[in-house]
Amino acid sequence: MIADLRSGAAPAEISGDVCVVGTGPAGITLALELARKGKTVVLLEGGGPIYEEESQDLYRGAVTGHDHIDVANSRLRQFGGTSGHWTGLCAPLDPLDFEKRADMPTHGWPVTREELNPFYARAQDYLDLGPFKYELADWSAVLPHKALPLDPAKVFTDVYQESPPTRFAEKFYDRIANEPRIQCWMHASLTDVTLQDGSDVVRSITARTLDGRQTTVKAKTYVIACGGLENARILLNCRKQRPAGLGNERDLVGRYYTDHMTIETTTVMFNEGVDTSLYATDMEAAGTKLLIGLKLNPDLIKSMGLNNNSAFLVPQYDKEVYNDDFRDYGWIAFSTMLKTFSRGHVPDRFAERYCDMTDDLGQVATGVYRHAVRSFMPPVQPARVYKLRQDAEQSPNPDSRVTLITDKDPLGLNRIALDWRVTSDDLLKLRRTHQVIGAAIGAAGLGRMRLGIGEKPDLELAYSAYHHMGTTRMHDDPKQGVVDRDCRVHSVANLYMAGSSTFTTGGCANPTLTVVTLAIRLAEHLAVAA
Repeated sequence: MIADLRSGAAPAEISGDVCVVGTGPAGITLALELARKGKTVVLLEGGGPIYEEESQDLYRGAVTGHDHIDVANSRLRQFGGTSGHWTGLCAPLDPLDFEKRADMPTHGWPVTREELNPFYARAQDYLDLGPFKYELADWSAVLPHKALPLDPAKVFTDVYQESPPTRFAEKFYDRIANEPRIQCWMHASLTDVTLQDGSDVVRSITARTLDGRQTTVKAKTYVIACGGLENARILLNCRKQRPAGLGNERDLVGRYYTDHMTIETTTVMFNEGVDTSLYATDMEAAGTKLLIGLKLNPDLIKSMGLNNNSAFLVPQYDKEVYNDDFRDYGWIAFSTMLKTFSRGHVPDRFAERYCDMTDDLGQVATGVYRHAVRSFMPPVQPARVYKLRQDAEQSPNPDSRVTLITDKDPLGLNRIALDWRVTSDDLLKLRRTHQVIGAAIGAAGLGRMRLGIGEKPDLELAYSAYHHMGTTRMHDDPKQGVVDRDCRVHSVANLYMAGSSTFTTGGCANPTLTVVTLAIRLAEHLAVAA
C-alpha cells in the first residue's frame, strides 16, 4: 500500500512490526525483505513520488569544510531516494577494507567481507547486476582483450560491474504499492523519536507533513534509513529526552564523515603497440557491463600505509572530437535531462538544470557534435595517453563531521553543517599509489607516468563523489562507534540505522551495492529479533 499523509486519511496512530524511515535503496530493500519474511512494515518517506522543490529544501544546509561538495542537491528526498542520482558503478568493498590495521587505529569493521559475501550475492539482483563475480579470473575467458602484464605483487587489474543504473522508484514502486504487508506513507517526515520513560526503548516516532498533519507510529523495532547525512541529523535533533541526541552519549554521531575524493590528474603515456583496449571504456561480457581499472596489491597497501584506490584509465586523444573535456555542469545537466525524458519522466530540479544548460550552451553543443561524430567515426585505435580517474579512499577522521546549526527547517529540525576534511596526507597517499602504478608500468616496459599530485598537494584537486558515509559508524565498542555489528544503536534497545552512515571505512567501491547488502543482512537479523 502507498498513501499520502497529506490526504488526511492516515489514522492518528499507525502500527506494524517494523517501522522503516526512508525509501532509498536501504529502506526499500529492507522493507521488501522483511515483508517476504512475514513482517508488517510501516515505511515512511519524507518526500513524494517525484521530485518536489518544497520537500527537497528540507535537505538544505551549510558547508564549513572543504567546499567541493554539496549537502542539498547531492541527495534526493523522494520515493527511491538518491538512487535517482546514482550512476550505477558497483563493486563490493575489499577484504582489506574490513581489516583492523596497525597504521590506522580506527580502521576496520566488526564484520568481515566473508560474512557479507552471501548478502552481496543476493544484492546483485536488486541492482540488476550480473553474477557476484568481481575477479578478473571470473571474466577473462569472455573478455575480448587482455590485461596489462603488470607484476601482480604490486598492481593488478580490478573489475567493477555497471548497473543500468537501477532507479528504485521505477523498479519497486508497484511492488511496494501491491505488497499487503507494507504501509508506505509519503510526505511523512520523521520529526521526533520518543523513548519509554526511564528506559532505552523507543516507544513511538512522530511523522509530520509540511502542511501540519501528523501521525504517531508504533512498532517493535525502528530503522532509520535516510542516508549518510540525514541519519546523523535525525539522531542529533532528537534531544527532548537525551540532550546530546540519541546515540550521541560519546559525541560520535556525525563524526568520521568520509567521502570518496574524485580526482583526475595523473597522466600515463603508453608505448606504441601497447594494447590498452580492456581499460579504455566500459564493455559487455556475457551480458554484464564491466568497467576495468588498476588497483594495488592489498599487502602492499598495508606495508606502505596507503589508502585503498581503484584507478580507471580515461583516454586522451590527439583529435579533440574524441575527448570528453566538455563534460562540465552544463553538459551534465543536459545529459541528465535527456536520459530522464527518454524514460518518460520529468527531470528533478528542472529549472536549475535548464539554467545550467543554457548558461553553457557552447559546451553542450560541443558535446552533441562530438557524440554525433563518434557514432559514425569511432577512434581507429585506442588512445596512448590516459588520465587516472578515481574515487579515492580517505583515512577515518573524527574531525570530519556533521553538526547542527541554529537555522531550522519548516518542520522545526535544525539544519546541518558539513565539515568535510580533505587532508594533505590523504592526497600524499594517493600520490604514492600513483608512483607504484607508474613504476609497475615502467618495469613492464609499457610506458611512463607524469604525476599530477605534487609533494605539497593542492587540496583543490579533490571533489566529492557525493558518497556520504560514516556518520553513525559501526563498531563493537560503543566508545568508538554509534551502532553495533547488527546496526543497532548501542544505547537504544530497538533502534537501528541502515545505509552508508554505518560504514566504518569507505574503501574505494561506490557504496550502493554495500548499502543494499547490509540492508538484506539487517532484514535477516530483524526477522528474528523484531
